Amino acid sequence: MNTKIDEIVLELRDKIVESVSELLKIPSVEGTPKPDAPFGEDVKKALDYALKLSESLGFNVKNVDNYAGHAEFGNSGKLFGVLGHLDVVPEGDGWSVDPYGGIVKDGYIWGRGAIDDKGPTIAALYALKAVKDSGIPVKNRIRVIFGTDEESGWKGIDYYLKKEETPEMSVTPDASFPIIHAEKGIVNYHFIGEVGEWKGNLRIEEIDGGNASNMVPASAYVVLSGVLDEVEKLLKEFKPKNDTKINWKKEGTKLRINFEGVSAHGAEPQNGVNAIAPMLDLLSKINLNNESFERFIKLLNEKIGYEIDGYSLGISGMDGITGPLTVNLGTLKVNGDALEAVINIRYPVFFNEERIFSQVKEAMKGLTVERKHHHDPLYMSPDSDLVRLLKEVYEEVTGEEAKLLTTGGGTYARAVPNAVAFGALFPGREFTGHKPDERVLIDDLIMLARIYAQLFYRVLTEW
Repeated sequence: MNTKIDEIVLELRDKIVESVSELLKIPSVEGTPKPDAPFGEDVKKALDYALKLSESLGFNVKNVDNYAGHAEFGNSGKLFGVLGHLDVVPEGDGWSVDPYGGIVKDGYIWGRGAIDDKGPTIAALYALKAVKDSGIPVKNRIRVIFGTDEESGWKGIDYYLKKEETPEMSVTPDASFPIIHAEKGIVNYHFIGEVGEWKGNLRIEEIDGGNASNMVPASAYVVLSGVLDEVEKLLKEFKPKNDTKINWKKEGTKLRINFEGVSAHGAEPQNGVNAIAPMLDLLSKINLNNESFERFIKLLNEKIGYEIDGYSLGISGMDGITGPLTVNLGTLKVNGDALEAVINIRYPVFFNEERIFSQVKEAMKGLTVERKHHHDPLYMSPDSDLVRLLKEVYEEVTGEEAKLLTTGGGTYARAVPNAVAFGALFPGREFTGHKPDERVLIDDLIMLARIYAQLFYRVLTEW
């Protein structure tokens, strides 16, 4: 372990906290594309901030058409990559602090992106600064790559890799420590049906649930008009099969019903309370006098509903590496004359997505089923050079055993060859990404920087 580099990291503690806090103040949720901002103005602001910070720290920087960018140290040799992302999922409800306040309190930095993935990315950047400032001679290169739409489709990193050199070996600080050597496959299926014709007095005026496919929906609502007394009677007797809270309000000829659940990462639907599921359950018990609308609602309820294992879809199962297949019913919307729902599936590494897709289309017959945002599984051998190196570095810095892990989450590790997720969440810590009150322990962020600094030292001098 290079103690000089470690001491420099510790001296940078306040700078790391300050920079992360400032970056969290930018609400970099994907927005309306513009010619110079393919993922919206706020995502561009986050990229601009990261590149300006990197330049001030003495790195060579490059903005790749606002799709991504990087900070680089070293002038020759093999290229090692650190893939982070600056975009975030929507903040959602239920926060006790400003989600974009960059607040520092109780030993944590709070805000959307604190752990996923702005905080870890900036900590890695400062780890590289510590190595640079140590003055050691280097024979290789390291790039910290700033992605911009990891949460919504990966168009940014795909564009970047078409324009720029692909690293020979990479890590991403976007999951858990010690080392994640396998990631489930990820795919979104969109179900589309027609709103149809209303033939009775009762009708649905509005229906909306969820913010993103990879978040357990914490809220949903439906607005009905027409024969409301029967609906209110049903509401008083209705018991959701999860812990969703329901309230309703009658305004003239309309009735708004709100469903409040608990958000969680879409890779861990068991940790949330899905607000869409009981809305489907309730609506499936009402005679809507609309054949198309009823078919859509009842099919979703029967084949998915409260389930997170895909059993009624006919796709449930598990393997011995990454565990069970999971399903998250992420969004339900009316788009013009169409109803659309999106599910996010995380499937085991040795499953076949084509077979899953075929079965889902059969199960949801009567609706249009489209596949979007598919990422193949990742598997890195425990005996690989990269895994062995990461184990050595982690154990040297922390004094703890570097156990190999797997995840249902999806990281940029699968965007490039020879890559794994390395951090940022330490064993025993609660993952608050995609949840209200997202935060990261400052001591953990500094430990990540210490680990990454020693990794960079090894890569730059020994690889």
